[in-house]
Amino acid sequence: MENSAKWERLTDNLTLGRMWSYFKERPVILTYVLLALSFILVTILFVVVHTQHFKPEMKELARKDDILGLNITVNSLGEKMKEMERTSKKKNSCEVGWHLFNGNCYFFSDIKSNWYKARTMCVHRSADLVVINNENEQKFIAGVTGSKLYWIGLSDTEDEGKWTWVDGKEYESAYKSWMPGEPNSAGDEDCAQVWKEGKWNDKVCHDTNPFSICEKKL
Repeated sequence: MENSAKWERLTDNLTLGRMWSYFKERPVILTYVLLALSFILVTILFVVVHTQHFKPEMKELARKDDILGLNITVNSLGEKMKEMERTSKKKNSCEVGWHLFNGNCYFFSDIKSNWYKARTMCVHRSADLVVINNENEQKFIAGVTGSKLYWIGLSDTEDEGKWTWVDGKEYESAYKSWMPGEPNSAGDEDCAQVWKEGKWNDKVCHDTNPFSICEKKL
């Protein structure tokens, strides 16, 4: 066992001796080998040092990318919220020149015309002549019209004495606010208008003195 170990050491020494003799006789090759080893060591050292040096910078860049991405997301959400707010405002407000009351939009025209032209004008505005449903709506309209004449969406043109609203709402049991003694149907007065204090009056449909009130859902 001891002899075997001695033999292995002797063999190793002989091998190293031969290698040294080989390179000693060939100094150029030895130089290349040493240079190659040095290059490998320097490269490894550079990579290690470079990686350690740039880790904080890489983390900083990653952090900046995260912040940039977050800012973009926040800005995008901000724009979406503003758009939703604008849309919400549009949904909760009437067009310019219209009045909002109880979820409906009202347009008080400053152009005089007969009842038929007044209704046509309202339809072109995606509306119709106003239908007055209750006392609160009546007061709102009277507050705007004052003592001026305005057509409303009530008539008995199809069947004399049978008043109907333009939206088909039942008339007999519905809210009414006629002036005393009206409607009297004097001289084919088949269309309704609001007059003093917003009270209703029947009038000839072709009368061109009244203005008109258009109404549509918000």
